[in-house]
Amino acid sequence: MIELFVELMKSNVDVAIVTAAGYPGDASKFENRIQGLLAAFKARKLPASITNRFHLMGGECNYLLRVSPDSKHLEFVPDEEWQTAEMLSWDDEDIKELLDDAQAHLLEGAARLCMPVQMVRKTRSVGVIPTQPTIYEVLEELAISVQQNLISKLPFCAFNGGNDVFVDVGNKSIGLDALMRHLDCYPYEVLHVGDRFSDTGNDTATRDCCSIVWVANPEETGFFIKTLLKDISQRKRMPYIE
Repeated sequence: MIELFVELMKSNVDVAIVTAAGYPGDASKFENRIQGLLAAFKARKLPASITNRFHLMGGECNYLLRVSPDSKHLEFVPDEEWQTAEMLSWDDEDIKELLDDAQAHLLEGAARLCMPVQMVRKTRSVGVIPTQPTIYEVLEELAISVQQNLISKLPFCAFNGGNDVFVDVGNKSIGLDALMRHLDCYPYEVLHVGDRFSDTGNDTATRDCCSIVWVANPEETGFFIKTLLKDISQRKRMPYIE
């Protein structure tokens, strides 16, 4: 997969990983998730003209990181450089109210389903992780219940992560929209590849802002990237006709 990412970037394609994982103020934790990719950038001595095409969006839409040209480490992009006016207007009190209400719904729902959980609270997300074995349908029920009952002034994403249920401020659609504006590109130029497009998945919202491909595993992702690279290569060989 690393080779495919690098080939895309060398083909003047921007590559972004958009994840629910959020580590406010701690780029090293984001780095730990993509150590192999960053090591490959450094080992290949890729110039900034290539690595500048890699982006990492964390917390659905709350953090944007880029690759430092010299160290090849990740660094946060200042909010004012990429967030939309709507995102910058989100009030801290409204965020706290959203997370407080989400936490209450999550804990109440887990108790109703007799599912013991560990709660995780971050700056812009809150979630529960089962402390005993459970089944997927129980997590589905909890995620759907929160989606239906949580009311907020702010947009949010309540989703089943497969092993947990989380509520994040914002969603991936908002994140992709902000990233597209930041990179000055249009929806028809963007393809979002994800594996969580069900009603309780956190990829579903991206259907509103660009084309999507629903994959089941990394092998399928690799197949579609290879197909895209083949198309790009063939297009370059086509003669230009006025």
